[in-house]
Amino acid sequence: MVNIIARNQWGALPPKKIDPDPFEPWLGGVVIHHEGGGSFASDNHERCMQLVQKVQRDSMYYSLTDELLVKMGKKEPAYDDIPYNYLVCKHGSIYEGRGYGRRSAANSQETPGANKNYYAIMGMLGEDDPVTSQMIFAIRDLITYFGKHAGPAIKGHRDVRTTFTACPGNLYPVINQLYPLSVPDPGPVAYLYSRAEWGARPAKDVTRVDPSARTGFTVHYSDGPTTQSVRQIQNYHMDSNGWSDIGYNFLVDDTGRIFEGRGWYVQGAHASGWNTSHIGVCFIGEDGDATERAYSSIRALYDQANILAGRKLEKTYHGGLPGNATSCPGAKLRAWVQNGMPAWGVTIDYGDGGYNGGGAGGDSSGAAGGGMTQVRSVAAQQQAVNGLGYNPALTVDGLWGPLTDAGVRWLQGKVGTAPDGLWGPGTETAYKAYTGGGSGGSGGMSSVRSVLMQQYAVNSLGYGPALDQDGAWGPLTLAGVQWLQNKVGTLADGAWGPATEAAYLAYIDSSARLVVDGDFGPATIRATQQAIGVQVDGQWGPNSKRALQHHLNVWSGSGLVEDGVTGPATYRALQNHLNRMTGAGLTVDGAWGPATVKALQNALNLGKF
Repeated sequence: MVNIIARNQWGALPPKKIDPDPFEPWLGGVVIHHEGGGSFASDNHERCMQLVQKVQRDSMYYSLTDELLVKMGKKEPAYDDIPYNYLVCKHGSIYEGRGYGRRSAANSQETPGANKNYYAIMGMLGEDDPVTSQMIFAIRDLITYFGKHAGPAIKGHRDVRTTFTACPGNLYPVINQLYPLSVPDPGPVAYLYSRAEWGARPAKDVTRVDPSARTGFTVHYSDGPTTQSVRQIQNYHMDSNGWSDIGYNFLVDDTGRIFEGRGWYVQGAHASGWNTSHIGVCFIGEDGDATERAYSSIRALYDQANILAGRKLEKTYHGGLPGNATSCPGAKLRAWVQNGMPAWGVTIDYGDGGYNGGGAGGDSSGAAGGGMTQVRSVAAQQQAVNGLGYNPALTVDGLWGPLTDAGVRWLQGKVGTAPDGLWGPGTETAYKAYTGGGSGGSGGMSSVRSVLMQQYAVNSLGYGPALDQDGAWGPLTLAGVQWLQNKVGTLADGAWGPATEAAYLAYIDSSARLVVDGDFGPATIRATQQAIGVQVDGQWGPNSKRALQHHLNVWSGSGLVEDGVTGPATYRALQNHLNRMTGAGLTVDGAWGPATVKALQNALNLGKF
C-alpha cells in the first residue's frame, strides 16, 4: 500500500474553492512536472514539508509582480488551491495535493483536456537538481496506486503545452522508468460512468465537501422500477423537488453499474441533517430488486470512500439516520447493511462497458465487433449515419443489427477510417474532422458539433419548417437550436456545447418519441407503463393504474390510495406532477382530457415523468 502524507498532516491551507468541472483521468493518464529553474530540492528531509507549503502559498497568493504578469497575459491567474494532485520529494515521500479524483490545474489550458484527463504529479526538483531513485520508485508506486482511474499515458508537462517549457526538467528523460513494472489482474470489475456519459444536466449550485469530513456512508433505494434511468431521477429531483441537482453522490443499478451523481467532493441532498457528513448511494429499484452485483458495487464504493476519507466510515441506511423516518432502502437492503454489507470484492473501472442512457431497449451489443461503445451509443451512431446522407435511412431505435452495422461501415468508409463496424475513438475523431468540428463563440460552430450537424439534429427531432442543411449559421438555425435545447431539457442559449450534446444524446437514447397529439393510445400507454415500471402491453388496466398511483406517491408525495381506480384525485395529482416537472401550465381540475394527455406525452418525451 502506497504511503501518502495527507493534506492535514503537512498543514495545507483550505482551498478557496474546488473546480466543479469534470475530471476523467481514465481517458488520459498522468502529466509529470518539476518546480522550475535553479535548485529546489532539500537534502534535509525535514524541510520537504515546508517546501510543499511554499508551493501551495505561491500558487494561491501572487506577488504584485506576478499579478502584473497575469494582466499582461504572461502568467495564468492565481490558483484556488495547490495545482498538483500529488508532490514527491527526492527522499521518496508522497504528499497529497489536490488528491485522488480531483481535477488537476497544473497541466495548462493550452491543450484541451490536459487538466480534465490527466493527473498532475510534481517532482520536487529544480532544473539543477538530479533525479533520485527514491523519487522514481515513489512516482511509479503512485501511478500504480491510481490503477485504472488513470489512463496509460505518462507525459511531461512540455508534451501538453503549445508554448515552450522545460518542465519537467531532469525528470523528462526518465519518464519511461515511471511506468508500473506490472499491473495485477483486478479481477471482477464494476463500471463507473461519469455525469457526462449518462447525460447529466448541469447542477444549479454546488457545495464542496472535503472527503476527510465524511464520517458515514448511507444506502438508499429509488423505490421505482429498475428500468428507470439516472437522468429521469435527476429530472425528478431538480424539477419536482426543486433541488440543485440529483440528490445522491452515486447510484447503482441491478446489473452493478455505478453512476456518478454529485460525486465524492460535493454535498448531497439524500438524508436530512446528514448530507455533509455522509456519502449517499442509491440503488435503482424497489425492495427486493437488489442483486449480488449491486451489493458488490455498493461495497466497492464504500471501500473507496474509506480510502478518500482516511478512516473507516459508519455503514448506515436512510431510515436508520436520526430525523429520517422512512422505509428507505426497503427491508432487503436494510438487512444487508445491518449485516455489515457483505459482498464479493470487485474493482471499480472507469469509462468502459458501454451505456446508452438507460433507454427502454437497454444496452445494445452486436456481432462483428459493433454495437454499443464508450464513445457513442447505438442511437447516436444511427443519427450520425443518417446525417451523412445514408440511404435508406436507418431507424433510430438504439438497437444494433445488420442494417446498422452496414450503415456504420459505410460512414467509416466515407470519413476515411477502417470500416470495421466498431465506433471507437478513431471513428469518432475521423467523423468530427469530416463534419467540421471547430471552435466558436455564443453560437454556430462548436468543438462538439458542426453547424451542419446541428441543423441535422434539429430537423431529426421534428422541427418545422425544417432547416436548410447548408452548414451556414444564421437566425433560423439559432432559433432551431434553441428549440432543440428546450426540447431536450437544457439551457436554451443557442450555443451547442458539451451540456447540449449530452442532453441531446440522452434524449435520443431514452426519449419515448411520442407524437404529442393528446391521444392516450397504445403507444402512449406503453411509454407510460415503461416509465412507471409495470408490464408493457399497451393495455391500461388496474395494474397500470395502481402503478401510476404508486409512481405519483413516490415522486410527488401525492398521498393517493393505491387501489387501481383512477378518478379526479389521481388526475389532480398527475396534473400537479406534470406542472412541477415540465411547467405544463395545466389547470388542476382533476379532469382527464387531451390537454393532460399532451402534457403527459411531452413529459415522457423529455424523460421527465
